[in-house]
Amino acid sequence: MPNVIRVPKPNRKQSYQPHRLLGKNVLLQNQVKHFKELEKDLPAQHQTGIRHEEIRTEAEAAQYIRRMTEKLHQLGGKA
Repeated sequence: MPNVIRVPKPNRKQSYQPHRLLGKNVLLQNQVKHFKELEKDLPAQHQTGIRHEEIRTEAEAAQYIRRMTEKLHQLGGKA
């Protein structure tokens, strides 16, 4: 059985601001950076096609992270 990590909901509605620039959210910046490094080693058919420099807002980062997570699940942890 895989480990399940429970993530609590943010306390404030201001925690996620989709139009806020990514430069103000170091956590998301690092997640995008790590996924981009991982994506370089994926087969072409499993890459997202999203260019790193196109990710400028929290909403764009969230979309990229979601797509990468889906790709990794499709690969069954064989990335």
